[in-house]
Amino acid sequence: MDISTFRWILIIVGVLVLGSIFLFGSPEKRRKQRASRKSNRRTRDLPRKEPVLDADAADESESDSEQTSGTQTELGIAPTTDEPRESDLPPPGPPPDKIITLFLRARDNHRITGVDLLEAALKSGMVFGDRDIFHRVMDDSEDIIFSMANLTKPGYFDKTAWNTFETIGVTIFMTLPGPMAALDAWNAMLATSRRVAELLHADLLDETHSTFTRQREGQIREELREYLRSQQAEA
Repeated sequence: MDISTFRWILIIVGVLVLGSIFLFGSPEKRRKQRASRKSNRRTRDLPRKEPVLDADAADESESDSEQTSGTQTELGIAPTTDEPRESDLPPPGPPPDKIITLFLRARDNHRITGVDLLEAALKSGMVFGDRDIFHRVMDDSEDIIFSMANLTKPGYFDKTAWNTFETIGVTIFMTLPGPMAALDAWNAMLATSRRVAELLHADLLDETHSTFTRQREGQIREELREYLRSQQAEA
């Protein structure tokens, strides 16, 4: 669950809500308009049933809700029943050029406790912060280098429930461009991932949930060198 993607989802949901209000208006206002038209009609031999727009609007709203919920589930974000307010929407930002992701999964199907996870994160130099997940930040600016989220949906951690919380693992990811040179950020992320995996007795996996190998490590380094070359060519 990266932060930029989460922002784009919130923006899309907000646009859908505002669009529905603009197209369909207030249900109460529509009922008053229908009542006024009905009172002006003369009695006819055959009763006429007026179309009910409320049902159509409800069906369309339900369809929009199902589509939004499906998108959230695919991204590991829990659906919510509260409509986002305009003030809740973060400012739009460009999507990242590249995302590097690793997974840590508990061995032998055991569960990682909140207390153990918190201790491992702090020992590895991470801090709990924005979006209720852990981050490694720059010492001078506190810009985020990489982050660690819950592998179990909805992806964040409840900071009030460390004593009762359990999970099957975590995901560690970074987005580019970032505040640190790509290869330096990757070296720091990989070292932290291995340290957390050691402390939690977890397996280190690549982005396909396969065992992270030396070969994949080398491939990622080459991908980052290519990314750096493309950035320098554009500059």
